[in-house]
Amino acid sequence: MLMPKMLTTRVSLRVLRSSRALSSARSRVKIIGSDDAYTQIATEGSGRKAIVYFTAKWCPPCKMIGPIYDELSAKYEGIDFAKLDVDELNDTTSKAGVRSMPTFFYFKDGKFQQSLSFSGADEELLRNNVKQLNDM
Repeated sequence: MLMPKMLTTRVSLRVLRSSRALSSARSRVKIIGSDDAYTQIATEGSGRKAIVYFTAKWCPPCKMIGPIYDELSAKYEGIDFAKLDVDELNDTTSKAGVRSMPTFFYFKDGKFQQSLSFSGADEELLRNNVKQLNDM
């Protein structure tokens, strides 16, 4: 009886990995590689909407929420999705006031949307806030 259950688990893991790979393949997330790139995406105006995701490779909650962020980037084409590695851009992270990961900063018309921005791996909050930004 253990054999079929083990087989099912392996198949389930393969399906899960495949769906994550597919989700990542459609991702529109831009990698922020400099302070200037962060400033540009955060200050672009005239109808622009953007989200910056502060993350780290060693952060377990970031690994959990990352595929959801990728999925949302494929769904909401009117929003610019960006990702910033806090270890690679430590000065930028400090200037932005980010103290924990993951952190999501929302921008509309070059203005920081504090009411939508948050820290944590709350999938429901992420989905709701992306939808709210999209509807603004």
